[in-house]
Amino acid sequence: MNLNATYHQQGIVFQYPDTWELVEETQSDARTITVSEAGNFWSLTILHRRPPVDHVLNEAVAAFQDEYEDIDEYPAQAMLNGTDAEARHLEFVSIELINCVFMSAIEAGGKTLFVMAQVTDHERDHYEPIFDAISASIRVDDSEIIIE
Repeated sequence: MNLNATYHQQGIVFQYPDTWELVEETQSDARTITVSEAGNFWSLTILHRRPPVDHVLNEAVAAFQDEYEDIDEYPAQAMLNGTDAEARHLEFVSIELINCVFMSAIEAGGKTLFVMAQVTDHERDHYEPIFDAISASIRVDDSEIIIE
């Protein structure tokens, strides 16, 4: 797996495959950076108001529960910014495919960082290690101003 492209803007750094598409979206209180390939994606949302990590994860799980029936939720482990992060994994059926969602969050650099990745079950073995590597590569440079 080659994480040979680098995202480095306003205090956030991470590596991702250079063949993946990168898209940024900015809202008034958050910024989301998404990298994707073939419908599978990994995203980092920087929440400026610094909501508590458990609140962010609970809200994300609730949003999936509102949208899909029979969500299976599993405890998980993740590494963000060189530290253990709170994490959850979800599985649900959509369009006759089992979808896997990996979520994690930490507080860093005066913000809450929320990572979410999604893949179908039949491609999980290929993409999950890539998602984990991208997440593990995240670094927050506290000396830089993170997106205001």
